[in-house]
Amino acid sequence: MAWLRFICVLFALIGVSVRVTATCDARRGKTTCVTEDLLEMLMRINSNRGRDWDKQIRPAFFSTLSKNVVLSNSNKVLIFEGVKVNRGGGYDPSTGIFTAKRDGLYHFSCVIYGDSGKDVAYQLNKNDSLYVKGYSNNGTYEASSISVLVELKKGDRVYIKHRHSGQTEAVMGTDHSSFAGYFLQD
Repeated sequence: MAWLRFICVLFALIGVSVRVTATCDARRGKTTCVTEDLLEMLMRINSNRGRDWDKQIRPAFFSTLSKNVVLSNSNKVLIFEGVKVNRGGGYDPSTGIFTAKRDGLYHFSCVIYGDSGKDVAYQLNKNDSLYVKGYSNNGTYEASSISVLVELKKGDRVYIKHRHSGQTEAVMGTDHSSFAGYFLQD
């Protein structure tokens, strides 16, 4: 306790008021008050970690098409199964759908490369509604990209789907086409 008195005297000399109180009964050979206070503080910090887990993780994902995909149904969701990054686990590579784990502003981007120079009409959906359209032209080595900001609530879904009903189009895989998104801010 001599060091505590020294600190109090030092603070008094420089004009800082300090009030020291102790709630524990420390005796020689037992845990000191300082140690008990530190342990209590660490336990409080540790118990708060689990409570705000979803606020600590900043969701982010990046996934590519591993194989070429033929689209012949306007309701078909493109499944980018080649996951490279999936922080927070929001992207499901079995469905192609990103589900927000927290409210906030997100950025999404998508690159679609038409297979064999064919047209590909696609769209980014928020939940079940069109958010923005994309179109890959039929030129040789033509690709199209979209980049959007989307305000999401926890549980909202974002995905890419084909939008030309009755037409068959093909998307180049082999990591040429991709879908990505990440959390920006609350």
